[in-house]
This record gives sequence, C-alpha cells and structure tokens, in this order.
Amino acid sequence: MLIFHFIGLAMGVGTSIGFLFLGIKGSKLDKEEAPKFAINTLSMGTMGHIGLALLIVSGGYLMTPYWRILPAKPVLIAKLALVLILTIRGGQA
Repeated sequence: MLIFHFIGLAMGVGTSIGFLFLGIKGSKLDKEEAPKFAINTLSMGTMGHIGLALLIVSGGYLMTPYWRILPAKPVLIAKLALVLILTIRGGQA
C-alpha cells in the first residue's frame, strides 16, 4: 500500500509541478498557438486527479492504526493539512 501511496504522491504533485513549467512555456507562445497548447495539456490534469485519489485512498488505509493518536502527532496533522490543501488546489484546476 505504501508503494501505491508514493505513486499517487508522485502523480499528484508531479502534475502540479508540470503545470507550473508548462504555464511558463505557454506564456512565451504566440497568441494563436497558446490556446491549442493549453488544450493539449489538459489531459495531464486527469493524471493529477487520479494520483490524488490514489493518494487519499492509500493514505486512509495507511492511517488506520494512527487515527486514535492523531491529536498527539502535530507533524501528522500538518501532513494531513497539506493533503487537504493539495486536494482543494486540485479541484480548482
């Protein structure tokens, strides 16, 4: 399950980083080519959503023994908050 979690993490975060670089590249294109370029990169968003779903499902399974001690683990709370931010940010794309 940990391997699926890391694959989901790579897909989710990697897509965000990829969109960052594609946005920089797209801003340098001509006005005629920019919309076509943006449409061609939208399929990468699907990969990000699948990765995020895989991350949440596998993370929920991996968190099973830790739900009871969650209030005593501030680093784990911060990690869950970052996943929540990534989920909210992924929904806006």
